[in-house]
Amino acid sequence: MNFKEFMNLLIDDKLKGVYLFDSKEEFLNDTIIEEVRNKVNIPDFNLVEIKGNTNIETIKNSYETYPVMDEKKYIIWRNIDISKKSIKEYENTLNILADDFKEFPEFALLLIFSDNPPFKGKFYKSVAKNGKIVEINRLNQKELESFIGKRFVRNGKKIQKSLVREIVSRFSYLSKDSEIDLYEIVNVVDKIIASSSNEIVNSQDVFDHLDEVLNINIFNLTDSMSSKNPKDTVETFLKMTRANEDIFMIYHMVIRQIRNLIGVKSLYINGYNDSFMMKSLGIGSYELKKLKSFSRNFSLTELFDIHSRIFDMEYRQKSVDFDMELELLLLLRKISAK
Repeated sequence: MNFKEFMNLLIDDKLKGVYLFDSKEEFLNDTIIEEVRNKVNIPDFNLVEIKGNTNIETIKNSYETYPVMDEKKYIIWRNIDISKKSIKEYENTLNILADDFKEFPEFALLLIFSDNPPFKGKFYKSVAKNGKIVEINRLNQKELESFIGKRFVRNGKKIQKSLVREIVSRFSYLSKDSEIDLYEIVNVVDKIIASSSNEIVNSQDVFDHLDEVLNINIFNLTDSMSSKNPKDTVETFLKMTRANEDIFMIYHMVIRQIRNLIGVKSLYINGYNDSFMMKSLGIGSYELKKLKSFSRNFSLTELFDIHSRIFDMEYRQKSVDFDMELELLLLLRKISAK
């Protein structure tokens, strides 16, 4: 079961039993919890929120006592870690719960949120058999654009799809190893909404706040570098160093860009379609479109030469005389040179 399927059942009052969340998005977890809170008429009796590794009697009591003046009782157990690394701490409690799940009360709804992906062992399999596993993955590009668009609509605003795509492009959320989450995106979107005085959000409303996004400079840098614009590349890099941005973060983002350019150009030359390229490189359709355009500025030989220089930098970092800031500036000038 995914997030959308779960929410539909929750809204329609069709949930029952036990649900274990295998989630990669804290914001969506909190969205579910907030929706549950809003549904309960008498929360003092019919909503129990349990946090952390509590004793088994507290948990059992929560789902064994009947709801008051309602057909359903909601129990939320969160702030626990039943990942492979930490599940031993909860072993006795989970074994008892697994036995109870075989004949779980019809009136009770137990939602279990682990801080880290739950270990797919005995307890996980017990929930899969006697309850439901809810898998919540990070959003893909289409889902993220829809998520952002709907947030504007819910707040009485209209926005062009092109501006929504611009918001998406300014974050590294869709990148394979990105640590950006929906909370960071929502924070910027809500600022745009709050500052927009008209029903229709204009480009100025959007760009004023996007320029405040912490990782905006790195994408300006990789874009200008890939466009072979040496002036903007050097200016952006120097602006970032003056702002004390992490020089090694910049270095690794440059590596990522070059490797993606090599991947896109190689796969395109060999006739692979966009779907295969996105899956192989772990990128979204918007980033692929940009990379395909940028890749025309380089030959494969040139890209491999750049990659060799980066590898050489990696090796020479161990040298006492190695100056990463200077080496990176020289690398960027070489990449962006026409």
